[in-house]
Amino acid sequence: MAQYKYSDRLVQANSWAFDQDYKPGQPVTNAGIYRCRACGDEIVVDKGATIPKSHHEHSLLGPVVWQLLVFAQKHPGR
Repeated sequence: MAQYKYSDRLVQANSWAFDQDYKPGQPVTNAGIYRCRACGDEIVVDKGATIPKSHHEHSLLGPVVWQLLVFAQKHPGR
């Protein structure tokens, strides 16, 4: 599970982006931390990059499906 120390550096959001599912090999629209819905593993994916195809497999837990957990946003002006 993703952890953080400084709560003043994170903002809770109710964006549709957190509800999208991604399969291995699909490109993502947002940079951030993605979590496997079946096993809970987390990975970092850059904006426009694809979810790794060979990151991991699990036959007993169901299909590998990733969901955005933490959205990484570039600070304006940087």
